[in-house]
Amino acid sequence: MNFIDEITPHAKRIAKEFNLLASLIIAQAIHESDWGKSGLAVKGKNLFGIKGNYKGQSVTMPTREHVNGKDVKVNAAFRKYPSWYESLYDLANLYKNGVSWDRSKYKKVIGETDYKKACAAVQTAGYATDPNYATKLIKMIESNNLTKYDIKEVTQLAEHDINVISDWAANDWEEALANGYFDGTRPGDKVTREELACVVNKLRRNFKALIEKNKSSIDELYSKIK
Repeated sequence: MNFIDEITPHAKRIAKEFNLLASLIIAQAIHESDWGKSGLAVKGKNLFGIKGNYKGQSVTMPTREHVNGKDVKVNAAFRKYPSWYESLYDLANLYKNGVSWDRSKYKKVIGETDYKKACAAVQTAGYATDPNYATKLIKMIESNNLTKYDIKEVTQLAEHDINVISDWAANDWEEALANGYFDGTRPGDKVTREELACVVNKLRRNFKALIEKNKSSIDELYSKIK
């Protein structure tokens, strides 16, 4: 099973709960964890480099930080998750609740249905310092066709037996048969244009015969209303 297949069920579930795009979540996970192969991802199931601990669990990893005006290498504690799910959930939670000093920091990411705009919103909000971060995510989404995971699932209709007459149509069906409009087969099937043409012509002929049969009465009625 490849990395996308592993995290997609989690991403779709979380995206639905937080009103996010699964494609965005998956693309970020791929980009930031090098397809789940980074040291932090392997040792701590941490896909996004979130520091601190998760329920008391952490993993110490070397990282670079800006200290006293200098870029230095230090060891830092990062959250250690039991699975990919918790790491993905933390990212979604960040987008929903923002940070302590700005709870609406990522509000434009929530509910966005256009993946390009969602990626741009993440970058504009200051998630990453890389000026090409959004472009990289968009390329990742497009090259891996990740938008297919954003499509809402459509509930399939229960299969209908075309040979069974629905209760609500039973009387009309019997009347239509009695008047010769249908041959009695496939009552629950779709009507083709050929069949519709036959029905229309039968209606026309029946209506014409009805007029001929009652011509005298029609003429009499017409003379009275002239």
